[in-house]
Amino acid sequence: MSIWVTPRTIAELTAASGNTASAAVGVQFTAIGDDWVEATLPLDERTERDAGVVDPGALAILAETLGSIAATMSIDTTRRMCLGQTLHVRHLQAAMAGPLRGRATPLDIGERAQLWKIQVQNPSDQCVCIAQLAVAVLDRLPSAPA
Repeated sequence: MSIWVTPRTIAELTAASGNTASAAVGVQFTAIGDDWVEATLPLDERTERDAGVVDPGALAILAETLGSIAATMSIDTTRRMCLGQTLHVRHLQAAMAGPLRGRATPLDIGERAQLWKIQVQNPSDQCVCIAQLAVAVLDRLPSAPA
């Protein structure tokens, strides 16, 4: 059973991320399940640093993007909105090959707060990064667009 209150397609997520940091580093949404969202991050001139290793900031962009999208899809966006509070990113090993695949899954979806786990794996399915994104769920102001 799906947890999505405001479901989106991959095409809609791609269109919505047009002029964002995630688009600038090449994040591409690849799959949506009943309680998870996946995207890839390339390892190229936009995301790599010395010696062909992925820049940790690019991994943080991937994690924030996936967690925020998932949080927003899990609420009624006509009445509520999500605002990120804390992003904790733990880099487990250097990623030297891409694309990297991230998946956001819920740890807790509350009425006023949510916690999402984002795991990033290399092409060999080794976990290179694990992140947690905490978001506040707020009532939408009458003047705020959905």
